[in-house]
Amino acid sequence: MGNAPERPEKQAKQKNRSNDQKRKRKKSKNRHNPAGGQQHTAVREEVQVVVPKIHEPVPACALCGKPIEAISQAIGGPQSGTFSHFDCVLRKIADDEHILPTQKISYIGRGVFAVIEMHEDNSFTIVKRIPYEDPETFNSMKRYVEGRKR
Repeated sequence: MGNAPERPEKQAKQKNRSNDQKRKRKKSKNRHNPAGGQQHTAVREEVQVVVPKIHEPVPACALCGKPIEAISQAIGGPQSGTFSHFDCVLRKIADDEHILPTQKISYIGRGVFAVIEMHEDNSFTIVKRIPYEDPETFNSMKRYVEGRKR
C-alpha cells in the first residue's frame, strides 16, 4: 500500500505548514524594507565618465546669415564650402518650386531633396528630384564627422 491516497487531515496540515513558511518569509522581507521588496545593501560606486568636447566649426548660414551652432543642423550648399541650416534649405526649395497643398519637400539622402506628391492612401510619388549639396562638400563633412567620432 505504498501508493495509498493521503488522508484529508494530513493534506490540510501540509497546506498550513507551507502557508506558515510563506508568511515567515514575507515577514522577514518586510522587517528590512517595509515596502515588501528585498533590501540591497551593496553600494554602487559612481563612475565618472569624461566626454570630450568636440569643437565644431560654426559657419554662417548661406541663406539666413545666422551661425550654424551644430553640424546636425547644417547641409552643404550648392557651391563648395558653403553651408546652410537644413530648415532654411527646406523653406527655400518650397518657395522656389511653388509646391501644391498635396505636395511637400523631403530630403531623400546624399544631398538630394525631392518634391513629394502625397496620396490619400498615405503613399507618395517623387515628382521631382532636386540635387542641392555639392558632392565634395558632402564627402568632406562626412569625413570630418567620422574623424571626430574616434
